[in-house]
Amino acid sequence: MTKFSQQVIDCLEQWGKKSAECKGELNCLQACSSELRSCLDGAFPDAEKIEFETDKINYILSSVFFLTNRLSKASIGLAELDRAVTEVLKTDNISLDDKQNKEEYHKFKQRLDEIIANYF
Repeated sequence: MTKFSQQVIDCLEQWGKKSAECKGELNCLQACSSELRSCLDGAFPDAEKIEFETDKINYILSSVFFLTNRLSKASIGLAELDRAVTEVLKTDNISLDDKQNKEEYHKFKQRLDEIIANYF
């Protein structure tokens, strides 16, 4: 008997608890994401182990894997955003509307583009 739904929930629960303990620290969040993928690999058997293999089953399992992986990656992206915004606040509260300090504004904008490209 398969227990995909419970195993995925267990993986997400473990990931959530460990990620919360990271307090936004990037290396910790990346390690948690890696552990989540490993946990999901264990929850989803190899294709040849499912006797009634169909494209529909593969679609469901790969969709869940994709979405959970995106969720973990997005949490890392949010931590990167926190870091970038904190840097802006430390350097004279650069206004994105006023563009008062063009060099700092452009550095922040470039960093924001990198975060989006890497994590979203």
